[in-house]
Amino acid sequence: MSSCLSSSTTKTAYGVAIEFLKKFRPFSLMGFSDFTTQSSKIHGTSPSFMDRPHFSEREKSIYTILTIDRWESMNHMEYKLAALRPVHGRLALKFLNWVIKQPGLELNHFTHIFSITIHVLIRARMLDCAKSLLRQLSQMGIGASSVFGALMDTYPFCKSNPSVFDLLIRIYLRDGMIDNALETFHFTGFRGFNPSVYTCNMMLGYMVQNGMTGSVWSFFKEMLARRICPNVATFNILINILCVEGNLKKAGFLLRRMEENGYFPTVVTYNTLLNWYCKKGRYKSAFELIDCMGSKGIQADVCTYNMLIDDLCRNSRSVKAYLLLKKMRKRMISPNEVTYNTLITGFVKEGKIGIATRIFDEMSVFNLSPNYATYNALIDGHSNEGNFEEALRLIDMMESAGFQPNEVSYGAILHGFCKNGELDSARRVFEGMKMNGMVVGHIAYTEMMDGLCKNGFLDEAVQMLHNMFEDGVDADVITFSVLINGFCRVGKIKNAKEIICRMYKAGLRPNKIIYSTLVYNSCKMGNVMEALKFYLTMNRSGLVADHFTCNVLVASLCRDGKVREAEDFLSHMSRIGCEPNSIAFDCVINGYGNLGDGLKAFSMFDEMIKLGNQPSFFTYGSLLKGLCKGGNLRVAKKFLNNLHYIPSAVDNVVYNTILAETCKQGKMWESVVIVDQMLKFGVLPDDHTYTILVGGFCRKGKIVAALLLFGKLMEKRAFSPTLLTYTCLVDGLFKAGQSKAASYIYEEMEEKSIHPDTIALNVLIDGTSRMGKMAKACDLLSSMRSRNVCPNLSTYNILLHGYTKQKNLLMCFVIYKLMIRSGIFPNKLTSYCLILGLCESGGLDIGIKFLKTMISAGFEVDQFTFKMLITKCCERGEIRKAFDLVNIMNFLGILADVDLQNAIVSGLNRNLAFQQSYVLLHDMYQQGFQPKSRQYITLMNAMCQVGDIQSAFKLKDEMVLLGISSRDVAESAMVRALAHCGKVEEATLVLDHMLQIQLVPTIATFTTLMHIFCREANVAEALTLRNKMERCGLKPDVVTYNVLISGLCSNGNIAGALELYREMKQNSLWPNATTYTILVDTILTKGGCLVEGDVILKDLKERGIISCNWDGSTKALHKGLRMAIDKLKHIQQNRSKSLKTNGKTM
Repeated sequence: MSSCLSSSTTKTAYGVAIEFLKKFRPFSLMGFSDFTTQSSKIHGTSPSFMDRPHFSEREKSIYTILTIDRWESMNHMEYKLAALRPVHGRLALKFLNWVIKQPGLELNHFTHIFSITIHVLIRARMLDCAKSLLRQLSQMGIGASSVFGALMDTYPFCKSNPSVFDLLIRIYLRDGMIDNALETFHFTGFRGFNPSVYTCNMMLGYMVQNGMTGSVWSFFKEMLARRICPNVATFNILINILCVEGNLKKAGFLLRRMEENGYFPTVVTYNTLLNWYCKKGRYKSAFELIDCMGSKGIQADVCTYNMLIDDLCRNSRSVKAYLLLKKMRKRMISPNEVTYNTLITGFVKEGKIGIATRIFDEMSVFNLSPNYATYNALIDGHSNEGNFEEALRLIDMMESAGFQPNEVSYGAILHGFCKNGELDSARRVFEGMKMNGMVVGHIAYTEMMDGLCKNGFLDEAVQMLHNMFEDGVDADVITFSVLINGFCRVGKIKNAKEIICRMYKAGLRPNKIIYSTLVYNSCKMGNVMEALKFYLTMNRSGLVADHFTCNVLVASLCRDGKVREAEDFLSHMSRIGCEPNSIAFDCVINGYGNLGDGLKAFSMFDEMIKLGNQPSFFTYGSLLKGLCKGGNLRVAKKFLNNLHYIPSAVDNVVYNTILAETCKQGKMWESVVIVDQMLKFGVLPDDHTYTILVGGFCRKGKIVAALLLFGKLMEKRAFSPTLLTYTCLVDGLFKAGQSKAASYIYEEMEEKSIHPDTIALNVLIDGTSRMGKMAKACDLLSSMRSRNVCPNLSTYNILLHGYTKQKNLLMCFVIYKLMIRSGIFPNKLTSYCLILGLCESGGLDIGIKFLKTMISAGFEVDQFTFKMLITKCCERGEIRKAFDLVNIMNFLGILADVDLQNAIVSGLNRNLAFQQSYVLLHDMYQQGFQPKSRQYITLMNAMCQVGDIQSAFKLKDEMVLLGISSRDVAESAMVRALAHCGKVEEATLVLDHMLQIQLVPTIATFTTLMHIFCREANVAEALTLRNKMERCGLKPDVVTYNVLISGLCSNGNIAGALELYREMKQNSLWPNATTYTILVDTILTKGGCLVEGDVILKDLKERGIISCNWDGSTKALHKGLRMAIDKLKHIQQNRSKSLKTNGKTM
């Protein structure tokens, strides 16, 4: 028999069924009704002859055979058509047992004697024995055709009954041999036999159970062709199949045709259709069908109503189900225990335990006794609600009613205690179960372990697993899954792996859910490589990942910037039959958006549409992000305007995306314009919109604007600040140095019951670390665990960075070991912090060794770490170690950037290795790297310092020849190099030569020579250079003026210095702190015009540098000047510290 047919075949068979009902009225429904005449024709006998008794001859024949020890004697056995009694069947079985013990029998002998015996047993009405022999025959590995042939060959000889073929078909069906049953059905047709309609119905039922719906319709068509009249049960099966296929309309039509053609549907028929109406949520049709039943005189029974009530309760419509119970009573249909248990369970699941209790009380009013299911459902409901007194009272009621509470009863109470965190009570109940002699199975153990894991008692949960094995209780997959999930939840992947090992030892294998849990939590902790290993193991175990697992991996790869790999994973998903959905595509599009690769993002968008996936707001937002980050903000705005023409394409998500990217670029004015545009198009800003604006102001350093916006919104009650809003404010205040205000905002957040997550606590730890309060930062780390918040990689990196700044190597490695024990793997920043700490503490060699160890362990190390180590080596003059590190970089495929090459060149120059430095520059050029003019200038300065002027001039000419810089820049660099090494005359000659050949020196070149002349008290020459500079069309900058003012002040020419100060302001140049410091210091120390001092103080006040007032007296003026000089020096010191900090950070 072929498997499922096409839909067209099904429709044809359905049409045949309807046509049959149109043409035929039901003929005899008795099995083999048409076989009597056929049988007579086949055997050449008449029914009257079959009824003649010939007992004496038959018995004599059987006993004769039993006493003759020859196989051929079987041919002498002469069956008559009279009925046989069980005694004759037992004689046949006795003979069979004797024959099969004889040596030299072949398989065909066995089948022959079995067939004869089966026929004898059928005629003797020993059907059970006949079934047993048929089952043995079917299990000998003999094909259906051979078995049928043997039975058919012996059929005329034994004058048997055709019910033997019915029995054979049923045996095949019960043993799951549906193909053999179908084959036998066809064979009977070829020989003119028809199985009974009951056997045919049995075949239809088994085909439905095995999903062979297509074969059902072709089988039914063959039944009609062979004139096997279907009965009501047949149509019940067909109606059920139509319902399974979703053709409820056709099922209803078939029901009506049955009624029109004289078939009388039973309650089972209606219940079948009712069941599917309920499953599809068509309750109106269901109730109409019940009314239809009543009009036809078929009363819906309690099973009908129970079915409806069960479906309503499953769909959280228990109140409607209870109204149906009332309707039952009005129709005089008595509900049973199943009805009430269903209702109680439904109300319990909906959390309406009070109603469930009242229904429980109602049972006793109607003389219905609660059973285990009733009590256990109520115990579970009360336990979930925390009503443990009531749950324990129900336990007592159970015992009073003669029901011994079982593991399910106590398991519900255990679950409730664990859910509510009352572990001590749970432990007492668990121990009480053991002491009362109850067999505690794996369910109770698993419940306890789950409670312990969720409340952080992981070690105790593992110990309970040991106790479980000691008590001889076998754990199942769920037991291990609970432990694995518990360890994964707190980030202890290593411990989860150990549980998996124990699982294998127990003879169990992780299922798909366990692997998905491991993949998800590894990705959550930022270790996507570990997640991929779990995924690979899952695939090798023959488990196919679902969309959730695959999407988690795709999202994590994109989050780590490995978007190409994520795109390759999409192709892998297609290969394993898990076609990428919209979520997977959105992740990849967003990944390319984060990289600023708008072109690739749109390419993936096109592929997404091609595969039939629908874009969402998130999709459009990611495309906008790609355009914004790629520097195409204008194109992004145009794309956003076009999106307004797509129905339902623009919402808060889309606007928030472009708003977030605009804020990240620091374009706050444009961000405000975007919010106005939102309102213009009728898209109302949400909490996230305002949070983005607040975060943008904080990131830009405009913390006052952020606080004002926040306060205004709170005043208008325009939004509810989220955890992210408070996190942005706290972070901004800490970075602005306002630690007290940050702490105040954080406390306000907690007062509003907004509980901090990992990111919020990381911000708090980072702020505390910036203040140098590392002990408090560590306390915050400890508090994270008590809050059930998992520290992540960023948490540990923040702490490492803080301890590195304090050069506390011991704590650095304590934090590092704690991180490794927590199952968190270090990243590039971790390596950098640890190695920086070693280098800052004088452990450069240890830092290099640690770097090599981390590389060997497979941890990532970035260019910045190498750059820092190489720079330190160059500073110490250990050039060989620097080049060893460069070789390691090349081996790892990490390219050296210009800054790193500069560091090496500077290190070589510092060690007077000019030749090696020169060779390195040439190597860079040959490898396709264009050396920067800065590198050549550094080498020129170094050569001039050691007196190798000739080589410096050669380098200058080479710079021009290789196109590294223009000639005026090269000549200017030569002037400065000569000036810095003290060869002022030579520098002046080169400068004059430049002017003669009409090359314009740089402002820095003129300023350098002026500075040297002023330092040598030759201010007149410096002023002459200034005149030359202006003749070249160059305007002095602030640095130039500062040099000249400083020179004039040093020579006591305060009036000239003040004249230059006035000239600066006329030329729209802002004097800086250095300018004011020189002038104020000179006025205070050498005396000067107090009027000019008054002018300077007024300028400083206008600039917001000082805020004091003076009354014009000399004393007040001097006091103001002293305050000004203190303030100016403080500004200079802060700027110097900031530059040093930035230098270290870089």
